[in-house]
Amino acid sequence: MKFRIMGRVGLVGIAALTAGVMASSPAAAISYGYGPWYNPTKGAKAYFEKHGDHIKICDIKTDGSKALVQVWDTKYDREQARLTDSFNDGKCSYSSAAKGGKYNLPENRWFEFLICIEGKSGGGQCNSYNIYNDA
Repeated sequence: MKFRIMGRVGLVGIAALTAGVMASSPAAAISYGYGPWYNPTKGAKAYFEKHGDHIKICDIKTDGSKALVQVWDTKYDREQARLTDSFNDGKCSYSSAAKGGKYNLPENRWFEFLICIEGKSGGGQCNSYNIYNDA
């Protein structure tokens, strides 16, 4: 009997651990302050959250093209970060400051977010959104 109780406690522990891992996925528990932003043909959708520099891009049209978000540093007139999502499969691509490097956007600076489609039906169909990153 003692073995069965330990087994049940172990299963409960595994279930709790699994729930914790699922809750910490990029899609969970982030309230994006900006977005959804779309490209002109509505084949791409993007979001941004200042706290943690969370970026999300989604390909939302099955057309053989890729969704792209390009983050442009307007102070130095250069690309800061780029993220693509290649498939309209209900999943999106994510990045955040936790990845470090180019995804950790400098504070107190303007950034232009270009939401685009590139590929078969896309090439240069972008909308731009400007954000002052002060968080």
